[in-house]
Amino acid sequence: MRMRLAMVLSIAILISSYATRALAHGEAADEPFLKDLTVAYYDVHVTPTQVKVGDPVTITGSVKILETWPYTLDPPQTAYITPVVPGPCFALTERLINGESSPGSIFVDKGGIYQFKMVMLARNPGHWHVHPGIAIQGTGTLLGPGEWVTVDPSGQPFKLDVTLLNGKTVDLEHFGGAFVWWWSLAGFIIGLIWMLYWTVPKRTVTRLAVTMQLPVNDDAPDIGLITPRDHMWMDLLAGITVLMLIVGWVYMAAKYPVRLPQQTVRFAPDPISPGDGLIAVHPKGSTFDEKTDTLVINFQVKNNGASPVSLKQYIMAMTTFVDGDKQEMAAAGPSEYVGQLAVDPDGPIAPGASRDITLKMTNEVFLQERLIPLHDPQQLIAGLLRFQDAQGKENLVTLKSVLVPTEFQPQYLP
Repeated sequence: MRMRLAMVLSIAILISSYATRALAHGEAADEPFLKDLTVAYYDVHVTPTQVKVGDPVTITGSVKILETWPYTLDPPQTAYITPVVPGPCFALTERLINGESSPGSIFVDKGGIYQFKMVMLARNPGHWHVHPGIAIQGTGTLLGPGEWVTVDPSGQPFKLDVTLLNGKTVDLEHFGGAFVWWWSLAGFIIGLIWMLYWTVPKRTVTRLAVTMQLPVNDDAPDIGLITPRDHMWMDLLAGITVLMLIVGWVYMAAKYPVRLPQQTVRFAPDPISPGDGLIAVHPKGSTFDEKTDTLVINFQVKNNGASPVSLKQYIMAMTTFVDGDKQEMAAAGPSEYVGQLAVDPDGPIAPGASRDITLKMTNEVFLQERLIPLHDPQQLIAGLLRFQDAQGKENLVTLKSVLVPTEFQPQYLP
């Protein structure tokens, strides 16, 4: 019996200690409504995907904050568009939003389109998964499609040279690193002495059954809990801490006599039009077959413009489905997040004409990324319909639809 128990415990410890490599950034843990009804990414590209340490990697694309933003979330007002990478394996050097340099957060609105370009330098060798993300205040970071980037060693240490306002060029990778390291160590040692003093020789922690019985303001010197000698040592530690802060302040004032307050650059980027607004859509419901990973969306579209238009793409969260050939699909974004779109009936929609359209998409990404609200209180999905006329002019139209799982089976509590 003991041998069996030992074997079971050994297997449990072995399983619990085994860790596989993380292949994503937790986006699959987000609820479907947090992806489908909030933002939509399109034309996202991460290039190149094979670099050496010190080489640039560029992320480009667009994100639209949908008009279907859930009422349960705070309205989007302030956002920060950023690369999402596994730790400090890249260094961001440039960020443009709608063509403007954006070192910090920006003001955003529902329905707004934000084209981004972010340039990073590869910092650490490895195989890294790179996403664009938009962090919206009150909601969190919503991720776009990701791409694997392989960073090979270059034989040279990573450098990040930056020219300061005084004309001096410094390497941010090592600038002030020694001072920060020793300063942090000094603070850590003070804290470590304080912790060990009260947990090793003293009975404040090891005899909680006794100390919990004492009044709040009772030092209990009669049982050796807190003695006048303890007060002396704590006063000494507090004095060292204050002295350390004073020395640091004097050192900073002497070494850096010219200082600027931390700057805040926050603005609303110039708006980008989603089109002339002459295409109207009316949802007619959608279904999802969990067994075949097939999403079907029905809607009616009316072309109120002066030129025929064709439906080219359906964009949902970080995924894009394309009605086109392999070349058009490759141009739509990372292959893991691009799928084939079947449009029935296909072809241009004449000016003034109305048409009932059915979209059909079959892809494992729906369940892998938890895009489909199978068991949610509100089974709604939303995405962008991307129309294009013969001259290449585009219209982006948001479509919100009620979803019904075709293989729905009621689940009853026991």
